[in-house]
Amino acid sequence: MQPCHSSPIQRCMKTMTCKELGGPCDQKLSAGSWDEMVQTMVTHVTGNHPETAEAMKKMHEQDPKKWGRETKPKWDAAPEA
Repeated sequence: MQPCHSSPIQRCMKTMTCKELGGPCDQKLSAGSWDEMVQTMVTHVTGNHPETAEAMKKMHEQDPKKWGRETKPKWDAAPEA
């Protein structure tokens, strides 16, 4: 079977938990790209963990790229499903 990234029809998905992405819970979040995962995480945290959302907002104001620097390598290493 070919890797899913070699097929233009099949969309690759990766799944990570909120906790793996820096949040407080074990909810699984899935996305087809890093940018999509960022949006999925923001939506999840904003709707479910307002205190974490506030902490992430403050971290972003201090260093806008910190979360990405710390978290994108985990995304890159996550297996495709």
